[in-house]
Parts: sequence; structure tokens; C-alpha cells
Amino acid sequence: MYGKYGLVFLLLSSLMSPDWLQAQDYGSRLGVQRGGRVSYEPRGPGVLFDALDPTLKRWYVPQELYNEYRWRPWQYNNYARENYQRYVNTAIEGNYFYDLYGNFVTQGWLIYDMRRQQPAEFGSTVFKDSRYGSWFNNVLIASDSKGQNHYAVTIGNSIRTTLTPLTFSKPAFNGIQADFASDKYQATVLMSRISAPNQVGVAVGAVPTGVSNTTDFLGGHFTAQVGDFVTLGTTYINAHQSNTLLESFLGGRAQGDLTVDQNSSAVTRIEILLEDDSPADGRGGAALFSQNIIITAIRDFNTGERETVTGKEINFAPLVQGGFQRQGGFLAADGDETIRLIYDFSDRAYLGPDPSTIVEVTFELVLANDYKVSMASNRQLSRAGEFHPLLIARADGNVRDTSNQRLVRFDYGLPTANQIFGFHLATTSFLGFDTYAEYAVNHQFRKYPNPNVEGDHESAARRADAWMLNAAKNAYPWFVYGEAFSMGKDYATNIFLSDQRGVIDYATQNRFFEFVEDNDDQDRTPDWGRAFQAGPDIEVFPGWDENNDFINDFNQNDNRTRENQLPDYEEPFLRYHSDRPEFLFGIDLNNNGWIDRFENDTEPDFPYKRDHRGYNAYGGVHLTPETRLTAGRTRQWLISSARRSETSYALFTFDKDIADLGRIRVFEHLKRARDNIADDRIAPLPFFRGPQLPVQDVLSARATWINTVWLGFNYTGTANLTVENKLKYEFFHQLLDDEVLAELGARRDSRFFGLINKAEYSLDVA
Repeated sequence: MYGKYGLVFLLLSSLMSPDWLQAQDYGSRLGVQRGGRVSYEPRGPGVLFDALDPTLKRWYVPQELYNEYRWRPWQYNNYARENYQRYVNTAIEGNYFYDLYGNFVTQGWLIYDMRRQQPAEFGSTVFKDSRYGSWFNNVLIASDSKGQNHYAVTIGNSIRTTLTPLTFSKPAFNGIQADFASDKYQATVLMSRISAPNQVGVAVGAVPTGVSNTTDFLGGHFTAQVGDFVTLGTTYINAHQSNTLLESFLGGRAQGDLTVDQNSSAVTRIEILLEDDSPADGRGGAALFSQNIIITAIRDFNTGERETVTGKEINFAPLVQGGFQRQGGFLAADGDETIRLIYDFSDRAYLGPDPSTIVEVTFELVLANDYKVSMASNRQLSRAGEFHPLLIARADGNVRDTSNQRLVRFDYGLPTANQIFGFHLATTSFLGFDTYAEYAVNHQFRKYPNPNVEGDHESAARRADAWMLNAAKNAYPWFVYGEAFSMGKDYATNIFLSDQRGVIDYATQNRFFEFVEDNDDQDRTPDWGRAFQAGPDIEVFPGWDENNDFINDFNQNDNRTRENQLPDYEEPFLRYHSDRPEFLFGIDLNNNGWIDRFENDTEPDFPYKRDHRGYNAYGGVHLTPETRLTAGRTRQWLISSARRSETSYALFTFDKDIADLGRIRVFEHLKRARDNIADDRIAPLPFFRGPQLPVQDVLSARATWINTVWLGFNYTGTANLTVENKLKYEFFHQLLDDEVLAELGARRDSRFFGLINKAEYSLDVA
């Protein structure tokens, strides 16, 4: 026993001897004393006088091993008295970093670096050290504060980021977010190389490979508190194609640049596609009266002299395919019919400027009725090499009598950027109202490709607007709410992604970056599949997870390891705790037969649907603390067609807990609807890995009275006994004429009646 302790004591004594306790000599790795302070400035090699002797023997100048271990190249090593000391990594505390002027900045590890050099080949790089994932779990946060000013920089692969409802909202943003907040002001800057947010061509932590063609993202948001009640804000979002071979900012960063592939050859063929913007009605589609093409070319690249010719001047007309000649002298495309105008610059009949000198092509079409215009070219293809038209213009409304005849003028170009600028105003308890208003302007830029032009290509843009206004006031027992909105049909919050070669596949849906995701169940995974992010989500069930366990409430015994495709309401015992979805009660203001908060679709999560404009207003009173009566009216219409939705409604709610008895709930929703706007949806499935099944809106409320009554009584007045009772009754009464109902195959009256009674008694087992 004593021998063991004595051995331990001897070992500790030897470890604590003065020779071992001496501080290690770090040489100059901890800086050099200059003028009373430590300096880390780099110093070049100086003159070593001992090495000036004219000998043939090679000089090995003592450096690290000599300074730290007194080790000489040819000296005999004996470690009997002075034991061997292992090598220590000189970079164990990181590397030295210096600024542009050679001043020491810090010592540490480079975890993340994103930089861009232009003009330069392979000028865009993103570096993520292996510690970025292993140490920091793909999230870096640096923050500081002084007084009321707070700062934070967040770098991550999946950052939950929202700026405003109309401009930017993503559950997993891969990039950089820099934030500032003070008492009155807040600001955010977002940056990312969205076409390749991670390293290219190498493993994480290795030296990154630079690329010349990228799709970059820049966003900003600023808010200011004005007084005690008002907040003003502005938002800027821009995503654009970039080419590091071009002179910096030569073509205007906001409008983007043509990638190497986009600008690799001249345009020799352009196709214009005319369609019916509302093909379902089968009439009043695109009406073409005349066309003309205007070609601008460079006559002398040295002087920049240009020439402009029209198709009429050189007798150049397109090849016309499709359409029907109508009385009145126009060509029509109704329903599924299309008109295709093909302009072939390589045709022998073409006598205009050489395609390699063309820098701008403008089209003038005299159109009428409900037209939709798309364009494609030999430089705008899918990966299969097929022409893929992109939308250029469309008519307002659904005019069918040619009264909207107009000259539609537009330029051809390849998409290079998407930009949104908006501002918003919010008030809190201002004159008793809480309000939020936002207006956003969307510009989608395109440029005409020509490999003989360096950077400064002719550009064009398509504009779409969106706005919303909400206002609410609560003055118990009264309350009012109103909302108005307009969402342009062409309002776009996405951009094509370029690959490393600059190739863009215009037909592949997942090669997009979305500013606003489709995430109806508001989880961490977007519902659709897009490049460089998680998804598509195979578990989408909006509103069906009220216990927040990430499992469908209608199928609690389903999981990834052991799948169960039988809903709980179809299984013995489990059905006691799960009622069929048909017994749920909720608001259905779009009249598609499904409660609004449970809907799943394939659109971005805007607060309102695109191509919709309208308003909704309601008011009400609390008759008692448990009883509320509401009445309102909503009206909305499609901007691009004549379809309308008008609904007047009343809502009665009663919800009260009575001691020694239980909970009583009474809901009734009465509405009169005239709705011919189709609101299709995706059916939620009560199990994992199910197909996304579309459900078409059958327009069951074209002119209809609808009354829904829901009664619930949970009895808990007896110990250990729970009795649950639910009743739902829904009644539809159609106001259409008998002939119309017969044509639609609809009944005058239809009903739903459901009743649930169940009891549970708990026994204590000793």
C-alpha cells in the first residue's frame, strides 16, 4: 500500500521539478518587442554574419527547432538527462492574418470566407472549413453591443429569415445575415452565392475551386420608429446572374450579366407564342391584327455606329403557324389553340443585318382580347435542346369583343435578374387601430445576347406590382377588421440558377431560387424541391399537428421506421382520440369545400394569391365574454379574367366551461356566396411518403346559401368519467336556374350530417 503511494509521489515530484516547470521559449511566435510593445508585422530574412564565411559546407540556419528545442543539424542527440520533447503543431492556435497594409489583424482559424474578384477568371469562391460543420454545426454567430446599439452576423446553411410578407421569407436560407438594432432603427443585410452556396468541386475544408458563372443574391431591410405608434420600413431584394470575366459593374449589377453560356453565340431564331390567357372558356383568346420587327445592329464595332431597320423595310416577315382567321381581319387563338410567329435570321429570305452584329430586337404586335405572349430563341432552350418560351406580356381582364385593341411593344432578351423594391407602414394603437400596409414593385430584367459585345448589353424589364392593407380595432365589446389587396399575376419571387459553365435550364422546375417559399405547414422544410436546399417535404399537413410533435394528428402511430397508412380514425381503440376531418369546423371564405387554415397548395406563401384583387371587412360584438357575433363581406376578382367571388357571411360562436358540468361549444357560419374562381388545392394525407394528389375546385358555390352548424359538449361532471358529444350539420342551397343546375349535374339542395358520441371511464388499479 505504501509502496504504491510512494511511486505516485515520485512521479509527481519528477513532473514538478524545476526543469519541467520552466516556461517554453516560443521564439518570435508570440510577437517581437519593439519600442515597448509587441509587434506582429512580417519581417523578411536579414543578414546572418555567421553565414558569411566562405566555406563549402552547407549552412542550415537555426530556426524553429533550434529556437524551441536547441536542436542542431549534426549534433549528437542523447535524451538520458534531458528527455525528448514531442513536436507541437505551430498552428495549434491558428494562423496569422494581416490586412492589406501588412498590419497584424488576428491569429486564429479561417472558418468561412466568401469573396469575389472581378474581372478575373474563376473569381467567385466560397470557403467553409471542416470545423464549420464539426465544431459549429453549420451555424456561425458573432454579436456585439454598445449601449442601445446591437449587432450580429449570422452565417449558416439553414437560417430562418423573413423580411416582409411580400418580399422574402425562407425557412432555410444558406448565406450571410448581418443585423443591427437600436431603440428606433433596425436593419438587415442578406448575401449569398445562391447558385453554389457551398464549396465547389472539393470537400469541405479543402481549398475551394473558383467559378466564373454564378447567381448571386443581395437583400436589405430597414425600419425606423416614428413617434410612439408608427413604423416605416423599406426592403430591397435582388438576385442576378454574374460573370466574373466582365469588368466590374459594367452592365449594371442590379440588372445582372449574361453568363458565359448565355452569351456564347448569336441569336439566329426567335419564336413568339400567342395564347388564350383564359383557355377554359374557349373563346375570346389572343387576336393578332398585325406585327412588325425592329432590328438594331452595330455597323462598326470600332466607332460604335449603329443602324436600325424594320421588317417592313427589308420585307422580312415571320413564318406563322396555328390560329384561325376571323371576320374582322385578325388571326385568333381561342381555348387551347396557339399562334406561333417564327423569325429566322438564318433564312435565305432574310436581308437584314448579320446576326453577329444585332444588339437589340424589338417587336410590335397589334393585339386584342385575352392574349398571352411568350418568347423563346435558339439561346433559350431546355437541357433536351427544346425551345422553352417565357412569359412577356398578357392582357388585363378577359375582354372578348376586341375593344382593348392596342400596340404591344417588347424587346427580346434572356433573363438576367429579378428585383423587388418595397416599403411598408405599420401602426400600433394609432387612433385605436392596428394597421399594416405594404407595397412592392417587381422588375424582371432580361438582356439581348451578342458575343461581340463586352458586358454592356441592351436590357429590358417586365414589371408587376403587389400591395396589401390590413386594419383592425378592438373596443370591447365591439371589434372591426378590414383588408384590401392586389397581387399581380406576373409578380415573381424567383430566379433561374446558373451552373458553373453558365448554362441555365429554362424548363427544370427545381433550378430556381425562391425569395418566398411554399411552406404551408410552416416547418423547417419547404414543400417543393429546389436546388441546394432540403425538400420536397413529404409530410405536409397544415393545421393537423396541434400537439406540435411533428406527427400528423390523424395518424399518431405512423413514423419513418414503421409506416402505417391507416388513419387513426379507421383503427380500433385509436379512433377514440381521432375524429374524421369532415367533423372539423372552420372558415372557408374561398368556398372550395375545405377549411382555409388546413389548405395546401403549390404556390409561394404570399398572404394573398397571385392574380387576385379584392377586399374583406367584418365587424362584430361580444354579447357576453363567451359569446361573439360577427358579420362581414368579402369580394375578390381575378385581374386577368372576369371571374369573381362575392360572399356575405355571419358567424356566431359560444364557448364556455361550466364548473361540475363540462365544456359547451356552439358554432354557426351562415353565408351567401357567388363564386366562380377555382381554388384548387393539394389533398393532405394522414401518412408519410404519400403522393401529392391535386384536388380540383368543382365551384360548388356559384350562387349558393351555405349554413354550417357545429355543436360540442364535453361532460366532466362525474369523477373519472368523460363523455364527448359532437354534431355537425352543413346545408347547401343552390340559387341557379334548373337548366343551369342540370347542365352542371348539380342538385338543388345537399346536406351533411354527422354525430359522434363517446365515453371514457378511468379505473385506478392498485
